[in-house]
Amino acid sequence: MTNRTDQARRVGLMLVLGLAVALPGRGQEAEDPQQPASETNPAVPAAGHSIHGEAFDEGPRQAARLLPGMGEVRFPVTTQSAEAQAFVTQGVAQLHTFYYLEAERSFRQAAWLDPGCAMAYWGMAMANVNNQRRAKGFLKELETRAGEGLTRRERLYIEAIQALYAEGKDEKQRRLGYTRGLETIVQEFPEDLEARAFLALAAWQNGQKDGFNSRQAIEELLQTIERSAPMHPGMHHYRIHLWDGAKPERAERSAGLYAQAAPGIAHAWHMPGHTYDGLKRYAEAARQQEGSARVDHAAMARDRILPFEIHNYAHNNQWLATSLGRVGRAREAIAVARNLVEQPHDPEKNQPSDGGSCQRSGRARWVETLVKFELWDELIDAADSGALDWSDLPIEQKDRARALGLAYGHLGRANDLRLQIEALKALQPQEKPEGEKEGRRERSVPGLDAAIAELEAYLAALEGRDEDAVRWLEKARPRAEERARLLLRLGRKQKAEAAARDAVGEQENQYVPLATLVEVLAAVGKEDEAREQLAKLYATFPDADRELPIARRLEALASSWGVARAATAEDALPRDGLEHLGPLLWSPCAAEPLQLEDTEGQVWDLGDHRGRNVVVLFFLGGKCAHCMQQLRLFGDEIDALAALDADLVAVSTDDREASRQLKANGEGVEFPMPLLADPELEVFRQYRCYDDFEQTPLHGTFLIDRHGQVWWRRFSADPFLDVEFVKRELERMNRLCRTGATKS
Repeated sequence: MTNRTDQARRVGLMLVLGLAVALPGRGQEAEDPQQPASETNPAVPAAGHSIHGEAFDEGPRQAARLLPGMGEVRFPVTTQSAEAQAFVTQGVAQLHTFYYLEAERSFRQAAWLDPGCAMAYWGMAMANVNNQRRAKGFLKELETRAGEGLTRRERLYIEAIQALYAEGKDEKQRRLGYTRGLETIVQEFPEDLEARAFLALAAWQNGQKDGFNSRQAIEELLQTIERSAPMHPGMHHYRIHLWDGAKPERAERSAGLYAQAAPGIAHAWHMPGHTYDGLKRYAEAARQQEGSARVDHAAMARDRILPFEIHNYAHNNQWLATSLGRVGRAREAIAVARNLVEQPHDPEKNQPSDGGSCQRSGRARWVETLVKFELWDELIDAADSGALDWSDLPIEQKDRARALGLAYGHLGRANDLRLQIEALKALQPQEKPEGEKEGRRERSVPGLDAAIAELEAYLAALEGRDEDAVRWLEKARPRAEERARLLLRLGRKQKAEAAARDAVGEQENQYVPLATLVEVLAAVGKEDEAREQLAKLYATFPDADRELPIARRLEALASSWGVARAATAEDALPRDGLEHLGPLLWSPCAAEPLQLEDTEGQVWDLGDHRGRNVVVLFFLGGKCAHCMQQLRLFGDEIDALAALDADLVAVSTDDREASRQLKANGEGVEFPMPLLADPELEVFRQYRCYDDFEQTPLHGTFLIDRHGQVWWRRFSADPFLDVEFVKRELERMNRLCRTGATKS
């Protein structure tokens, strides 16, 4: 008689082969209580899925740690575990800095330590304010624990968040219910500073959606927190948001203290950059954004998190590149932007309809910096070599043609410039065919007409059609400093000077506009003012790169005038002191050792595959039908993977004998990759393909580059099945490896 393990394996293999399988319906007894719900027992979750429901299948599934620098708060809850209380407190502090992934991890850890701690599930819902589906899933679990023993204060917190997700009410009513719930806590428990902070946040968010009645009223609430806790992380965070874009000077004190209040969270470094940006203090903004990047990269290395998994990571780092460019630190700006482009792709976002958040942001800042600092040869090389990795989106194709056209225009390559103009015109919307609302045009690519006009202006200038160039320039309306340079080139000195002064006025305290003004003033014969502005530039931007075209031209002017470049400035910020936070750029982490026996008893060692890429599949044994599907899909592509210099291997939760039987199955299903046995789950744990809270293995897919570094990975409730994505990412890994981008 066939035993239950064999029956389960046959079910999985038959599903892979597309054969009909009779499965028991709800209410029927399952053949094997260990089988996934989708196969034999609806009451038991499928392999890799949480016993608590769908909400728990996502988010962090590895244990939390008590981390330094999360911020000091006080949030007592009902629990018999002092350790659980510590993780709840940490989670609340992390909530105040929008560190939602780690906040959820902290609350999951608290629930693991004390399964009856209802407020741990409240915290999980709070950490998912941007995911209503998951938040409701956590609240459902919370309801099973919100029985006797909770304090009045805890019940009010629970009622407030339940109001936020109440059924049958519109979004504004739910927000109002949540806000009133927080008001009740503040009224009944005036010493609870966390309720005041959450209320201030809710009031600010309501104002963002409904229009502010009074920012000052929220400021007064924040001040009540400050009097008792001057370093409260939420108070500083919400004040910066409150006055951002309105009166940034009102948040100046909090901007100076927020990173000190929560130094271990990148967002606490990033947000002060908003304030300094609003105050046009770009050197300070750059410092804050640099701190943000370094803290994020340290945390990513610590927890093996990929860039696209961090909320707002692309936003933060593209802002860093922008800030660095504003103060003349072009090389660092390019390095940061290029790092964004070269990072691992996101399967959900790097699709034909989306160029990927990190990549699109990185391309925009990389090209912007190359154009701003006139690095034309570098721009052409980055485009021609494929390093910029442009997507096929029309908006990006527009940006590509415009940037290359500017490069060719400055280098005097008229024929190449014409080709870019034609590329832009090809993106223009076409007339609708007859019968489809005649005369109506398709939607235009934003900025397309201006880009065409700008390149036409440069082409006219190259061809000596100066008047045409001026007319096209008026239609294009490029950045004021770019307009000033072309007008000067056309001999329109008066207009060039006006444009250069406009540039300095519109972009106060920025390097390139001021440098452009110096050059224009010198060209129009206003040497005294030019020397004065040059001295100001050297004093304001002591850290600006010197080996740039515009910097070298200024050095030549300075030499002829006898103007010395200042080494320091009175208001210049120290550049040291940030390196200890972490690296400036992201880089992949070294893979953990992997040495396991295959089905023949031979040891398969990852170290033996240096110089080759390796695709590692962690699967949940022969009983998992989805795992069988994954092995079949990847196995069918083993030759294509080998052509990409990639070896394929699969690690199973089964022992060697069960793996051997799977390899030699009688159903004719071939698994051409080595199958490694890890029944003790040691390697599963090392690679984090393991739910620490439920103590169960997870599906995992890893791409390890030829240097032994984890370039991309996914561990999840279900196996990763997108083989085409893996192949595309391997192609990128090979290209980047040739340029040295993936070396440790």
